Amino acid sequence: MKKCLIVDDEILCGELLAHMLRNHFECKTATSGKEAWEIIESSWHRGEFFEFICCDLEMPGLSGHGLIRKIRSLEDTACRPGVAAAKIFVVTAGTSVWESGKTLLDEAADGYIIKPCEPGHLFEQLQEHGLLE
Repeated sequence: MKKCLIVDDEILCGELLAHMLRNHFECKTATSGKEAWEIIESSWHRGEFFEFICCDLEMPGLSGHGLIRKIRSLEDTACRPGVAAAKIFVVTAGTSVWESGKTLLDEAADGYIIKPCEPGHLFEQLQEHGLLE
C-alpha cells in the first residue's frame, strides 16, 4: 500500500483527510511542519518514502511553503534510484486561487485541496495524478 503523510496543525482536519484516504493509503499524520520534516527525514534515512503528501500552508514555525521546498530540495539532492518524487497537494482553508497557486506556480506542489475537503474533488485529483490503482 502506498504511503501518505498528512500535515495540518488542525488535528481534526488531518484526521478527516486520513479517514477519507485510508482505503487507498497507509496514512501518517503530523501537526506541524517541524514534526512532518522529522518524520520525512527519519523515513528517508530508513529507505522509506511517501508517495503522497498533503500539506497545509498556514502553520506556525515551519510553514507549508517552507516544508514543501525542503522536501523538494531533499529529493533533488539525494539519489533515490527507481523512486519517483512524492506527489504533494497543498491543503488550505483559503479560497484564494493565488494562495493555492503560489506554491503550484513555482512547481513545488502538484495539486491543491480546499478545506473542507470534498471527497469527489480529492479522488478526481488522485486519479489524475496516478495515485489510485
